[in-house]
Amino acid sequence: MLAGLLLLAGCSSGDTLPPEEAVPYALQISTDGIPDTLDPAKGAGETVFYHLYENLLRWEDDGTGWGRLAPGQAEQWTVETDYAGNATYTFTLRESACWSDGRAVTAADFVAAWQRLANPANALPHRELLSAISGYAAVQETGEIDNLAVSAPDARTLTVTLAGSPAWFLADVCAGAYTMPVREDLRGSWDKGTVTNGPYTAAEFTSRLVRLERSVTYYDATGVGPEELCFQAAGDPMANYDRLTAGELDLVTVLPDSLEKAEDWTAEPVTSGYGALLNLSAPPFDNPDIRQAFRMVIDPTGLELGPTVQAAAGLVPYGVSDYSERPEPAEGEKRYWDFRTHSLEQVTMPEAEEYEENCRLARRILAQAGYPQGEDFPMVEYVYVDCAENAAIAQALRRMWQEQLGVAVMTRGLSQEEYDAFVTPIVKPDPEAEEPDGEETPEEDGTVFQLAGWSYSAEYNDAAALLEFWGSGNTANPTGYASKAFDLALEAARTAPEPDVRDALLHDAEALLLQDGPVIPVCYSGGSYALAEKWTGLYRNPDGVYFLYHVCEAS
Repeated sequence: MLAGLLLLAGCSSGDTLPPEEAVPYALQISTDGIPDTLDPAKGAGETVFYHLYENLLRWEDDGTGWGRLAPGQAEQWTVETDYAGNATYTFTLRESACWSDGRAVTAADFVAAWQRLANPANALPHRELLSAISGYAAVQETGEIDNLAVSAPDARTLTVTLAGSPAWFLADVCAGAYTMPVREDLRGSWDKGTVTNGPYTAAEFTSRLVRLERSVTYYDATGVGPEELCFQAAGDPMANYDRLTAGELDLVTVLPDSLEKAEDWTAEPVTSGYGALLNLSAPPFDNPDIRQAFRMVIDPTGLELGPTVQAAAGLVPYGVSDYSERPEPAEGEKRYWDFRTHSLEQVTMPEAEEYEENCRLARRILAQAGYPQGEDFPMVEYVYVDCAENAAIAQALRRMWQEQLGVAVMTRGLSQEEYDAFVTPIVKPDPEAEEPDGEETPEEDGTVFQLAGWSYSAEYNDAAALLEFWGSGNTANPTGYASKAFDLALEAARTAPEPDVRDALLHDAEALLLQDGPVIPVCYSGGSYALAEKWTGLYRNPDGVYFLYHVCEAS
């Protein structure tokens, strides 16, 4: 063996071919996600942040085009849970993790970044992401950031203690964009040349363009493909699509509505939706039968929504994670397994004949409530934040209620400020308290809403983020809904030891909410994208997050 090695070492350069060097290449991306700052705690532009910075964990391709959790700046972690169910995570950072100026990334960098995010004095938009960490509530009350249970015993060890064991902590906090570390000594300098710890650095940054260059200090620099990523602010979707087909763009993240969809095409999941709120504190929607009738005659498939908007099959939209055990995808199947997909394994959208039967049943229910064919039903008003999409939904709902139930609904568009003042939280009764005998319902002064369009989204990627809004302890809920059974399901989910049990309880909670009817889900938001045919290796997460580290030419 030694002789063979010596022979190889003695070969002249003319005897062997040098290894072929990869030709550097750049990607041109059109996106509506250009951030207005490169500070991940302040900005909105997750795709750009994921390429500039790296959290404790990162997202890697799961083989179906979606991201899955993998070690990032932390090479490993452990978790211990106490008798009360509170989890303590210990992360060990990579020895090779460093900033783009060559300085080592330390656990203290994460402590400082998370304390800064949690500090109410900074009024940073995503600080609720840290609400699962023990001491967060005390920080909000006192402003004392040392109350946050995050510490760095040494340069490579980060310890975090949680209040409970929330399933979403690793995905949304430890692998999220808005909790990424930033250098404490360099805050305020958010421009090209910003020191980062991810696979790219910012070479150019304007309101219309962010150009990134591959970082030579990133620990996995050889695993990164494109030499440059050039994010351009999206303009006209059709013009951008034409540029994609002409070879001028490599990725567009907003497709034109007029583009003909393939038969098997589905919208990209976005964790937000739209529904109708019902005021349970005043007639006529204090009657659960009337609420049920109004819900049953809604046909989401008949709303004539845009190509990326999907009819609602429940409150929780597509893209919100389900943390139970997931089935292996079928060969060739590319789908995002989430709370909604899991639910639809048992519950599907009604067929046309089922909708007709629902309408017949709804008319019988309304008649039993004293309003046959809608006769003598009081005029009710539906308010919404005025825009073309919301107005179209309002008119479609009004038409369905009129045609199927015979009731008259007046619609009114409001400014956001007017809407917020009108659709105000209602003091809800204590679900534990018994109703006193002989107490009359106070007369309404006509200033409370009856029906209202409602846009909603998840603060973190978990069904509980949406369902807990409806708990009796939430004073921000304007419908007056309170249910002991619903509260018990949520509380049991909070303390459930296993993900499968927790998810089942959250599905039960959603079913109770839909049955009680304080909200009628109407539709879910969605997204779209197209990658030029010459490329492969793109994967993504819900809400329009695209990972481009491994994009390369298709073979």
